[in-house]
Amino acid sequence: MRAECIQAVVNAIGRSITQAEVKGIENRINQHHKRLAQDTPGWMAMSKADRLREAAKSAADEITREAKLKKWRTALTILAHDRVKNYVDSSTDTPVNALGRLIAFDSDQKSGVLSVESQAKAIRDIAYSQMLTLIDTTKGKFLSLLSDPESSKAVIKELHGEHSGNTAAKQSAKEFKDVAETLRQRFNNSGGAIGRLESWAMPRSHSQLKVAKNRDAWINDHVKWADRRSYVNEDGSRMSDAQLREFFTHAAQTIATGGINKVEPGRFAGGSLRANHGSESRSIHYKDADSFILAQQKYGDKDLLALLTGHIDRLARDIALTETLGPNSDLQFRTQMDMARSTMIAADPAHKTKIDSSVKKIDRLYKDVAGQNDIPETPWLKEAFDTYRSINVASKLGSAAITAITDQGNLMVTAKVNNLPVMQVFAQELKLLNPADSASRDAARRAGLGINYYLNGLQRFGAETLGSAGDTSGALSSSAQKIAGFVLRASGLNAMTAAGNQAFGMVMLDTIGGMTRKHASLAQLNAKDRTRLQGMGVTEADWAVWRKADVSDLSGMGDTILTHNEILALSDSDLTPLAKQFATTPAKLRDTAATKLLGVVQDEAQMAVVEPGARERVALYRGTIRGTWPGELWRSATQFKSFPIAMVMRHAHRALAQDGVGKGTYAAAVIAASTLLGGMAIQLNEIASGRDPRDMTKPEFWGGAFLKGGALGLYGDFLLTNQTQGGNSFIASIGGPLAGDIESVVKMTQGAAFKAIDGKDPHTAANVVRFIKGHTPGANLWYAKAALDHMIFHDIQEQFSPGYLSRMRQRAQKEYDQQFWWAPGETAPGRAPDLGAALGE
Repeated sequence: MRAECIQAVVNAIGRSITQAEVKGIENRINQHHKRLAQDTPGWMAMSKADRLREAAKSAADEITREAKLKKWRTALTILAHDRVKNYVDSSTDTPVNALGRLIAFDSDQKSGVLSVESQAKAIRDIAYSQMLTLIDTTKGKFLSLLSDPESSKAVIKELHGEHSGNTAAKQSAKEFKDVAETLRQRFNNSGGAIGRLESWAMPRSHSQLKVAKNRDAWINDHVKWADRRSYVNEDGSRMSDAQLREFFTHAAQTIATGGINKVEPGRFAGGSLRANHGSESRSIHYKDADSFILAQQKYGDKDLLALLTGHIDRLARDIALTETLGPNSDLQFRTQMDMARSTMIAADPAHKTKIDSSVKKIDRLYKDVAGQNDIPETPWLKEAFDTYRSINVASKLGSAAITAITDQGNLMVTAKVNNLPVMQVFAQELKLLNPADSASRDAARRAGLGINYYLNGLQRFGAETLGSAGDTSGALSSSAQKIAGFVLRASGLNAMTAAGNQAFGMVMLDTIGGMTRKHASLAQLNAKDRTRLQGMGVTEADWAVWRKADVSDLSGMGDTILTHNEILALSDSDLTPLAKQFATTPAKLRDTAATKLLGVVQDEAQMAVVEPGARERVALYRGTIRGTWPGELWRSATQFKSFPIAMVMRHAHRALAQDGVGKGTYAAAVIAASTLLGGMAIQLNEIASGRDPRDMTKPEFWGGAFLKGGALGLYGDFLLTNQTQGGNSFIASIGGPLAGDIESVVKMTQGAAFKAIDGKDPHTAANVVRFIKGHTPGANLWYAKAALDHMIFHDIQEQFSPGYLSRMRQRAQKEYDQQFWWAPGETAPGRAPDLGAALGE
């Protein structure tokens, strides 16, 4: 590097520079040459010396800014360290478990902090609530089963600054850009460094598999699609085809190898600064929306909605982590965990093994919340098993809406714990289930409630969407997930789940809003309410901001409903006195109060309508890795187990956290409510299957009802017999859908061969028909399965296995003491269900 270049920088910053700084100056000045050539009018008319001077000055300004940013981040890190250390030291739990409470939701209402997990969800759903037009426009038609490419293309055009003529698309693009910019600023306020790039339209997605398989085509296409104005040389001239090809060759190598070409041999690759996430060069620029659309169609791996919401999800998670743990959250967590572990072992060295086990569990918890478990080791394998699990959802959960009535017991118990009017919750639930009352559902979503079920709704049922690898299996997985989502919506399950979640949330928002009108501070609340809210992380500062915000009735759903929208509407001048009082900024007060409000309400709503979280995932998956054979086989074996595990973990933990006899009272209330409603679910399912109700005078029935109420209704069958009514053994059913399918395949192959050798009828064709039926999406829909069985499947199975229907009747009579109100093989019911059978008549 020439001496005059170094001197220009020294003169600009007013000090000498180190050899390490000198080493990076030439590349930095070259980058600024290019940036100024692109943005500065008349750049090419300037002399070479003037261009050098301007580039050096720009580089020097950047170095100065980076030094200030580094100093600021150091201060934020120190503050975060002290904040976390003080929390851990003041916690009544062990230091290691206290860190776990800081990271993930704990159901006992005694953490004294809103977890990173809950913050991330709240930030995400606040963002979603501000882009509902976008979601409506891009999520597809016919219960989201069919995509709407024209609407998606219109939104992409608007995001690229092109006029589409579609009003909804224009509003959708504005919503996304506003939300993305708001989150960018909030992230930067906590130490992030995402610059504002005027040419950035939206996130990109390139399939690693597709680019790896078609690298030359990807390079050639991107040379054609590139926005030449964004690729310039130092003198302002545009890059040639050869230069562009070199640039995109390097980009293709990075995408195809997952960035391995940027890893220095022998250098540790983990633990990057969380605050730098999103600041990487967004250097692929398309000349227009059509070029971007072609690129996504040919090389992308996500649809438009997944692409945009994925960007929001990542930003929300990074904001929650940096606001809690500082700019380098990974390092902060490791440091605090090492300190906690050392403290505990020093105090109790005899239990080192047990302490290390707890450390390992909380470490897994952090990785889950931080999104470090999202990237599969082998994408195609993960996609293949995702497809299988989505098919299981589509074919096996068509009648789960009946079981979902057991949520009402949890709603009642959780409402009582939070001192909410139970009947008001049920009334709002009915209001939200009214097909003609879309205004109430829209109001709930604008309040940030139930949006996950509106978008997808698969996470509760073991078919999480974690993206697509983009190969053939990716397309299959995407289609299977859409079919699964369609079945859940068609069954009414999503509507019921969302209504329960939203009803609880709206009543809690109404109750909190009313309390803020009556009490000037948390200290004025009654002891029970104050302790509960403080246990969930609410502070006097949050309360003061809540009191400043207006309340409303939101389509008649309450009188004093307080939402994040009213809090975010507060101006800096509204909050300046409080900011001085609590030694913070108006923006920090506003963001924190809005996040806390929705976060605590969502946490309780997901107790009322149980949804698995990070703790349940960690307990269930035991550290197995996505995209590996052990990881995918285990996830398939435990599919549908996450909900019952969450039910037990959350409510059992809360029961044990109650004082004195409250433990037994809480447990008894949950068990009684869930058992009664489980019994109702059993009877409704029997009737929907064409059978009379079961005899409720028998103890076995109530054992099954108990299990049904905990979402373990399948295993209730074994209280009566050694196999389910679907024909699977106990071991196969305990092993989940995968074990059941393996058992079925063995019956159709090896088992059939052994029977044939013994001269017995293997019933192979009938078993094949039953297997196909068990994997047919929608065949188990509660309002259609009896008709489908009697009009189609019974005749087919009787044809391939004569006597099949009589054996079905005999088994129901022998093992369940039941008769059929719609006899197998009959195209129409012979009578109405015998309700007296439920009473043993």
